[in-house]
Amino acid sequence: MVSWDHEADIVIVGYGGAGAAAALTARRMGQSALVIEKQAAGRHTPSTRMSGGLIMAATDAEKAARYLDQCAGGMVPMSLSRVWGQRCTTLVAWLNEVCPGLNLAKVGGAEHPALAGAEAMEVYQPGGAKFRLDPDAGSGRMLFAQLSQAVDTAGAKVLWETPARRFIRSAEGRVEGVEAACGDRAVRVRARKGVVLASGGFEFDEPTKRDFLRAYPMYFYGNPGNTGDGLRMAQEVGAGLWHMNQMVGRAIGRWELPDGSSLAFIIVIGPPGYVITDRYGERFANETMQAQLLHGFYYKLLDYDPDKGIYPRVPCYWFFDEKRRKAGPLTLLNLGVCSVGLYDWSPDNSREIDSGWILKGNSIAEVAAAAGIEDPAAAEASVHAHNEACRNGTPDAYERPRETMIPLEGPPYYCVKLWPGGSNTTGGPQRDEHARVLDVFGAPIPGLYCAGELGQPSGMQYPADGSNLSEAFAFGQIAVEEIVAAAGR
Repeated sequence: MVSWDHEADIVIVGYGGAGAAAALTARRMGQSALVIEKQAAGRHTPSTRMSGGLIMAATDAEKAARYLDQCAGGMVPMSLSRVWGQRCTTLVAWLNEVCPGLNLAKVGGAEHPALAGAEAMEVYQPGGAKFRLDPDAGSGRMLFAQLSQAVDTAGAKVLWETPARRFIRSAEGRVEGVEAACGDRAVRVRARKGVVLASGGFEFDEPTKRDFLRAYPMYFYGNPGNTGDGLRMAQEVGAGLWHMNQMVGRAIGRWELPDGSSLAFIIVIGPPGYVITDRYGERFANETMQAQLLHGFYYKLLDYDPDKGIYPRVPCYWFFDEKRRKAGPLTLLNLGVCSVGLYDWSPDNSREIDSGWILKGNSIAEVAAAAGIEDPAAAEASVHAHNEACRNGTPDAYERPRETMIPLEGPPYYCVKLWPGGSNTTGGPQRDEHARVLDVFGAPIPGLYCAGELGQPSGMQYPADGSNLSEAFAFGQIAVEEIVAAAGR
């Protein structure tokens, strides 16, 4: 007989966007809700809070489903894309209802406009934003502040500094609670109707990243608390896994701090001019994808050389000049680690130059050598060829748009190592359209549901800015609605 320390109708593991959506939905449906969160209240850095606050929505459910299905690339059943697409049409209204002070503004659309159904996709940002990632508008910090206030007002309880360890099952195999740690003491939390797993991904679990992702090393600028706890808990109760090799990717910066820890950052390479090369000093792709903060450039970094046994683009090397250095920080201060106080990036990048994060030289060859490029002369030739194409108007070898062809002028010149990485992993326990976690044979595990980036229903291509938050809010609602419906049957 299990002795319970806490109990609620709905128990939620993890307090990010998905956990908040689940808690709010439970309370709005008259259910008690208890959230188990591993981080302390004063050091809480969920991915939603660290995000840019962008939310993907849609104007037409069927078109959205077709678009999401194509982006998934066959990795997600159409049934999940259909329920997500339908929920996308209601997300803005739902957010305005639960957080009426958000002042959501439309700032964009689909990331892949050539795909069928793309015209139905929309992207919103809080704070009356005038354009995508408007620094003067609201970001994830504002969004999560209002969500957490709504959760508090609704009366959901949060157990802080209580990392979940494993699920508790009945003799019949139903997940009926969670065992967690509170200091040195084990606590057991009973879920009278169901458990929602919303614990985030495995961005900071090195063995799992090495074993499953498409290249290694990879680094992430999302929540440092995402260490794969929920993944292991789900595996222990027999969950099947899907698209473990997928993630939301970009080229990012990563550096060590004096205490031996490290931080990763979203990187903004332009404007003005920019050139990215591999370890041999050769360009290899259209850098505009990275400059526009799209997600396709990440795939260009994954090339593997079987003859040498290396990834020649891990890391890759970004070259820029004094104009870019003076244009502003190399990262976005309103998202990632800077937005939650984990690091204070200097306005003119001087502190990062002094720290050796940004390498400086009087020539491209000099700074390339300092960065560790194997052929510094080749890097200098690559930048020279880029500059000549800019000045002569000749087509770029990688089809960069003409308006992006701005020469690097100097000296001094600068170089930054960029790594494959991004905001979050997306693989995890397989789920169905009812947000139920499925076992290795495809059958639902009784009592266990999932929402958020751990096992989210996305595949090959990131659909649009704010897809992560869109999915978290959609399936956080769906999971609780299905738990309540199942309890009533």
